[in-house]
Amino acid sequence: MSRPSHRPSASLLESKFQPQVGARAQISRARLAPPDALVTGHVKAVTVVAPTGYGKTTLMAQWYAALASDPSRRVDVAWLNLDANDNDPPRLLRYLYGALGKCVPTLAADAIREITQTADLSVMLEDLSIRLAAHVRSIVLFLDDAQVITSTDAVQIIEWLLSRAGTELRFVVGSRQTVGWPQSELRLRGQLLEIDQRALAFDQDEARSFCSARLPRALDPAALASLLQKTEGWPAAMELLTLALSETPDAGRLIADFATTERGVLEYLSDAVFGRLPVEQRALVHQLAQFDRFCAELAAAALGQRSPDILFAELQRRHLFLIPLDRQGRWFRFHHLVGEYLRRHDPREPSAISASLAAGGQWLFDHGMVDDAIDCAVRAQRWELACRWLLKAAEDSAQRLGDGANLMRWIPAIPGEVLDRHPLIRLSHVFSLVFKRAAPEFERELADLEALAERLKQDPAADRAAVEELLCALPVQRMMWEGLRDNAANLRAQAEAWIAAWPKARARYRGDVHNVAAFACKSDGDIEAGLAYATQGEALQQADNGQFGVSWSKVLRAVLLLKRGDFRGALAVADAGLQHIAERLHGHPEHAAYQQGVRAAVLYEFDDIAGSSLALEASPDALDDRGIADFMLLTYLSRARLQFLGGQPDAGLAALQLGRKLGQRRGLPRVCVTLAGEECVWLCRLGQVPAALELARAQDFDRTMHPQYGMVADKAARVAPRLLMGEQPEMAIAQLGPALVRATEKGFHHRRVELLILHAAALLRSGRTAEALQSWRVAIELGERFGYRRVFLDDMDIVATLNHATRGSEGIRLPAWLKATAPRAASRGEEALTRKELRVLKYLETGASNREIADSLFVSEGTLKWHLHNVYRKLECRSRSGAIAAARRQGLI
Repeated sequence: MSRPSHRPSASLLESKFQPQVGARAQISRARLAPPDALVTGHVKAVTVVAPTGYGKTTLMAQWYAALASDPSRRVDVAWLNLDANDNDPPRLLRYLYGALGKCVPTLAADAIREITQTADLSVMLEDLSIRLAAHVRSIVLFLDDAQVITSTDAVQIIEWLLSRAGTELRFVVGSRQTVGWPQSELRLRGQLLEIDQRALAFDQDEARSFCSARLPRALDPAALASLLQKTEGWPAAMELLTLALSETPDAGRLIADFATTERGVLEYLSDAVFGRLPVEQRALVHQLAQFDRFCAELAAAALGQRSPDILFAELQRRHLFLIPLDRQGRWFRFHHLVGEYLRRHDPREPSAISASLAAGGQWLFDHGMVDDAIDCAVRAQRWELACRWLLKAAEDSAQRLGDGANLMRWIPAIPGEVLDRHPLIRLSHVFSLVFKRAAPEFERELADLEALAERLKQDPAADRAAVEELLCALPVQRMMWEGLRDNAANLRAQAEAWIAAWPKARARYRGDVHNVAAFACKSDGDIEAGLAYATQGEALQQADNGQFGVSWSKVLRAVLLLKRGDFRGALAVADAGLQHIAERLHGHPEHAAYQQGVRAAVLYEFDDIAGSSLALEASPDALDDRGIADFMLLTYLSRARLQFLGGQPDAGLAALQLGRKLGQRRGLPRVCVTLAGEECVWLCRLGQVPAALELARAQDFDRTMHPQYGMVADKAARVAPRLLMGEQPEMAIAQLGPALVRATEKGFHHRRVELLILHAAALLRSGRTAEALQSWRVAIELGERFGYRRVFLDDMDIVATLNHATRGSEGIRLPAWLKATAPRAASRGEEALTRKELRVLKYLETGASNREIADSLFVSEGTLKWHLHNVYRKLECRSRSGAIAAARRQGLI
């Protein structure tokens, strides 16, 4: 049986991206034409704020049509209807991609992408802004019903779009109340145009035209003035009034009664309109209004109505605020104003309303609309039904695809005591929190669930299978949490103990633990065991359709191969991983970035500098604050090395220092130590030995002997020999001995080559030429075997000395690429700005501060300064104004 989808049907999806207005002709608001400043001027956003029924959507739809049909304006238009469900950030982002995909071809393919809770919002917004920046035409995005967006994360998305998404994206925002995100900045800059209910209320001419178009006989001026005063120009009241007048034989009496009534305008007119419907038809209208949207099949399932299409036709004939949602005329909803009135006045008992919502929810669930189904069950307070559907959705999405959107959204709506009866839902919630990196929430929820598991274990009435699964799976969540925090201490022993204790556990759980074991083996340096665990983990995940787990297995395999020095193998796995992510995980941005990080490191070593730069460019800067430790290392090492290669040592050192600071802030000691070791190495290569020695002492890299092998000792093996080589080459040889033995025994080929190069240089300085040439020969042979280049070329001073010593020596054949040449530095005139640097340049043009630009790009100010340094260098300038002037001369802005 196919699994339920979390997306609406194609026709409903399409309805999100087009104006939803009633079929009845609407009066033109000529005095409220689309402002030219929105398209060609300085206006960034227009807000249309008024209570329900003032014609916000009608006005916006007219603007949308006017802009879309006028090619002279050279503007693209997009539309998104918002609803309360869009407070779920992944869902909102998915629909934003869909709406803007109507204008931007690179977004169109991702219109229904699975943006998941495991994907960071900042990463996705960075991806969105990059694609928008590449679009050459201005876009006006219409957002209707913005008042429904209330969650912090969803508000952050809209706020970011309004203030940070670039100058070519403009907005028209319709809302029933003042929107919940800051507008002061736009207002101060004169970039905000505000339209309120006073501007939308009918004036006398509009009211006369409106009534003339809808009534068989014109109203006399006195009656019209009286009605206009009573309704205060409220278009919805005028619409209801004309409906009531068209159905009554005594229009004069209704007008007089209405003008003097003390009842609310909406209540009076709604009763006048809907109270005249036949009893059966009126009951069905109230029942339909319980659903946010409906079709004939849903009505038949929920209400037992055999011919609902006849009802729909009658409602449309009467123009009773029934709004079609798709071009096929299958799906409808009531106007918000009328829908709320009909729900409030549903004459049925609450139990009957609950029953119809449950029946309708079942139909929605059976037809793949899981969100809508759970919404019906929650509104009906059918908690067991909601939990059954949510459990199915959680199993399919959260743990197999890494998408915890449903869980994050619905768990707060279901009473805690009900969730305690469905502990597997809470288990999936914990799984989602692991990858959301929400530490306090994860610790609290895991502790609560562990306590629940202990209580259920003692309860003879508890579902034994569910209790057993809890006891099995909770340690898995803890192990994955520690792995993502880069805490490998005792993790392998824990994983292997679990595997032995739970041989018949679900394949998905066993796959997760095998991945944990693979990570722990990488940290221990046991590459073969790690690869075996990762391979077996991938097979177990595949057996349970755990595509998210399969992707993790591939990431781990790529990193394991990279550590072993099998760069070709790592590149092949990374490419396969990217293909899997594209085909099975809808381009999951974080996992794609992890594999691109591997590619950047491998291609750099293969001296494919253009390829390495492109791979690095594909990784979002926003992942700096979220990505796994290995990704951070690969990214910052590649950034720095590309800068050194480009003849920019200060920028290279700055990149390493920035990475170290970020590692300290995130509590990742391996990142800090590794990048400090790399900085020491480059300081030595640059001849800045005193600075290298100072840093080495601070990190304890300068010790000749470490009591036990660990992270610091591993980096010291790269650093200390360089510091000792000048005056104490024999000490350097002694330091390199144990490290070379370890690299050889562990099969760390790349590390072995680097150490062999240092070993040969130290032996040569000690006058032990024959031994030096032997080490040099082995290094060259290994380099040729595995395709290494930069490990030699980055130490060109040492390599040149060793090459000179080989003259006349038999048995050493130097490859052509290893002939001593000056280090390559790119010509500044030939260097093109990267996509990220072009985005920075466009923000510079707006006059935004460093903090504002950094916030817009979701990076730290340190990362922004690194980008600015590159921009200034490539444009051969020293300031913002100089960069803007140079960019204009070159046609970049």
